[in-house]
Amino acid sequence: MASRFLDFGFLVGRNPRRVLAVWVLAVAFGAWGAALFPTVSLGGTSGLSGSASMRVDDALHTEFHNPFLDPLVVAVSTPRLDVDRAPLADWERAAAAALKKLPEVSGVSDYAASRDPGLRSADGRQSMLLVGLEATDVAGQQNAVARVRAALAPWRAKLTVLDPTAVVAVTGGPAADYDINTGSAQGGDRAEKRALPLTLVILLLAFGTAVSAALPFLMGLASTMVALGAAFLLARLMPVSNLLGNVVTMIGLAVGIDYSLLMVKDFRERLKSSAVDVAVAETVAEAGTTICWSGSTVAIGLLGLLFSPILETRSVGIGGALVVVVAVLAALTLLPACLALLGEKVERWPIGFAAGKRTDRATVWRRLAAWTVRRPFRSLALGGGAVLVLALPVVGAQSGFTNEPWFLPKAMESRVGTEIVGHIQSANAALDVRIVVRTTDGKPLLARAHAAALAAYSAQLAGDHRIASIVSPLSAPNDAARALYLSRDGRAGLFDVTPAASLSVPRIQALARDLAKLRPAGPLETAVGGAPVYYSEFSDYMWKSFPKVFGFGILATLVLLFAAFRSFLLPIKAVIANLLAILAGYGAVVAVFQFGWCAGLVGLERPFSSIALEVPMMIFCLSFGLSMDYELFLLFRIRREYAAHGDNDRATVDGLAAVAPVITGAGLIMAVVFGAFAAAALPALKMIGVGLCVAVLVDASLIRGVIVPAFMSIAGRWNWYPGL
Repeated sequence: MASRFLDFGFLVGRNPRRVLAVWVLAVAFGAWGAALFPTVSLGGTSGLSGSASMRVDDALHTEFHNPFLDPLVVAVSTPRLDVDRAPLADWERAAAAALKKLPEVSGVSDYAASRDPGLRSADGRQSMLLVGLEATDVAGQQNAVARVRAALAPWRAKLTVLDPTAVVAVTGGPAADYDINTGSAQGGDRAEKRALPLTLVILLLAFGTAVSAALPFLMGLASTMVALGAAFLLARLMPVSNLLGNVVTMIGLAVGIDYSLLMVKDFRERLKSSAVDVAVAETVAEAGTTICWSGSTVAIGLLGLLFSPILETRSVGIGGALVVVVAVLAALTLLPACLALLGEKVERWPIGFAAGKRTDRATVWRRLAAWTVRRPFRSLALGGGAVLVLALPVVGAQSGFTNEPWFLPKAMESRVGTEIVGHIQSANAALDVRIVVRTTDGKPLLARAHAAALAAYSAQLAGDHRIASIVSPLSAPNDAARALYLSRDGRAGLFDVTPAASLSVPRIQALARDLAKLRPAGPLETAVGGAPVYYSEFSDYMWKSFPKVFGFGILATLVLLFAAFRSFLLPIKAVIANLLAILAGYGAVVAVFQFGWCAGLVGLERPFSSIALEVPMMIFCLSFGLSMDYELFLLFRIRREYAAHGDNDRATVDGLAAVAPVITGAGLIMAVVFGAFAAAALPALKMIGVGLCVAVLVDASLIRGVIVPAFMSIAGRWNWYPGL
């Protein structure tokens, strides 16, 4: 393989301008695709194909004509006005009439027209309009949110003239999804802008010259941009979540810079004794081989997310693998082409205070490695114990969904609207259990033959203390309202059950499971759906997918590392080391976001009762792959030293001394990139950013600096068994 990489390196080094021209076109296309990607990617939460919740949802949207199944909610707070009196009642009627004219709107229900007490607070100072949407798909609903908010803008201005303290906010499920998607995209952009300046400073300190430091920086940007362009094409061919864009930005900068660090360092060493074209070719042959193996393991670890049951996490896996492939291509083609054109100029514009420290850093790492291999058991115990202490909060982790309002940032419009609606409805109104009752004898549901059974069923539901209210065809006040809860053929009806406000999400899920077991007498059958059922199904699907996701990543990594090193022991050691880093990262997530430790450092409003199940899955796949970078950087260099003289301890010390400065710089850069996401407004991005940041820092310091060298010393020649 090395000889093929050497030939490829000569080919690139002798045709640098052609290679550079191709990449300029690719980056230009990537910039165009990156700008359009948000328009073709999907926001919101995907359903679970074939699940009970999706079957009920499909039945409600195809068999019923109820525009308020997934409505937008226009929440209105007017401390100085009463919805029962003019001018607020007049304003509501006029605003509702304006919204009804929108082609995206199928119906509007407001208190001023309907006098429905469920649409106003007890004091009349808060009210809401329900806006039914024509679209049932995610893309259509997201477009409708923007149109409704734009149409309300002049009416919001008119209301503030009547009451300067008035607040109008559009909320509801589609609006919350829209705000999360927008916040997610903005969070990625802001994180990138926060990370770039500090990343450049770290590169200057690591390389000591402005030109050599600029190369990895530009490679990271190029890899990210081209990958976003490719993601745009992918989104035209298949459905992908907009989270793919976030992960491309997050991983692209980190991995693109990582690989470039290794290449530039190797090139500068070889340039001291070789011609430029030879140095480029040998760099591609040596560092390029390491990067190819590393990229393969990172991509495979990320592709394990394809076993996830939901589109969002699968898209993260696809996006991560995509940007890693692009980063490897950039490291093997674009960067060598730039090095060939620059030659000796790569040492231009030295930064004096940084250049003088490079030798000192290598000496520090050499001394640490020498101390470690002289006391391997003590080092292993100290390093392993420290990592396990960081991972200890995992023992108290709680996983699942939460209905805590602070999951959304305070300034987000849907959060503002939710707090207004909280004065009108139960806190669990959005977690209603939807029961479709269907006849099996072909007669209408409300036929006299079913009256006694339906009345008994309704009474049984009403007698459950966990249920706050029930809306059904039996309780509707008039024919128009009753029609909303009956199917078009009249043979099925919707019983909308609102859980008591005191119930937690797990208890609401338990209620939904109990209701699924409850059957009315006679020729009637039920199907239970709604958010609580979806939550339970989602958790079941995720738990079942964990062994596949984790098993695929671990097994594929073991096979690849055995192929790379022809060793039984090194792959096992690498997997264990990576798992330790992941545990430390997830321990930090639990400590900060569930226990509330140091929550203020990441701007967390309040801790959460549980952590979403997709968070540990994504931290595992992202961190497991990225940590392998450092493992391979170190092991390939140790093997190179071992092949030269056959002394395992000496090879470990020399290898760590040579590569540790690169690993340190790469780890700091990754920590900066991921740490920037920890400052995002959305808690989900914060969790992933904190988890990856801690995992990378632990991996680049304790694990690669202490645990791995100690293990290498203890294992001795068995590290390389059976060998070639």
